[in-house]
Amino acid sequence: MGTFRHTILNEITIGGRIMATPSEPLPVTEILTSIKAAKPQSLDQLQRLFFYHRVPSSTDALCVQVLAKAISMGKLLVNAEFLTTNPPLDSSLKNKGGQIGRTVESPEHQGMKLWIKAFFEEKGVSCAEEISYLGYKVDVGNLKKNIFIECGDTEPRKVFEFLRHAITIGVLQYYSEEIVWFVPDVGFSEFANLLTQDRLA
Repeated sequence: MGTFRHTILNEITIGGRIMATPSEPLPVTEILTSIKAAKPQSLDQLQRLFFYHRVPSSTDALCVQVLAKAISMGKLLVNAEFLTTNPPLDSSLKNKGGQIGRTVESPEHQGMKLWIKAFFEEKGVSCAEEISYLGYKVDVGNLKKNIFIECGDTEPRKVFEFLRHAITIGVLQYYSEEIVWFVPDVGFSEFANLLTQDRLA
């Protein structure tokens, strides 16, 4: 594996500690292979695509279980897209403070959004930050092209709701160099509703 290209920034936790940056990117291909094969550790592997700093809630865990089962049964497709663009980051982001908004964003999270925007710009698609759709804010997207991507720790419920509405959504996790695309099959909504009936408020 190569050296992770996004090491210019470190994530600072709520307690103010700087987290160690992994030297290698998240092994997305290995994780997806494990999930598709429904191996015993597939739930833990799938959670790695959603959580780095956060711990899943009971709702998160339920959504991850349904997503894992749907993937193993072929009702939900997952594939990875490598970010061929190098991160367009400069050292000015390193000392940037959290931005006030719906949440306080770390420089790392801000940098990830810039990286995705630059990647799509090279493909001829202009994306914006903080796109509103289905009652959620999505980190990066393009409404006309139905492109939606979350960066960093991501609430599985949000991904679940997009998929339940037959909308593809991607996740770029911390220390990953690949967007993981979740693509619902025709029968996903019915399958998901059956498994979660009355369990998601």
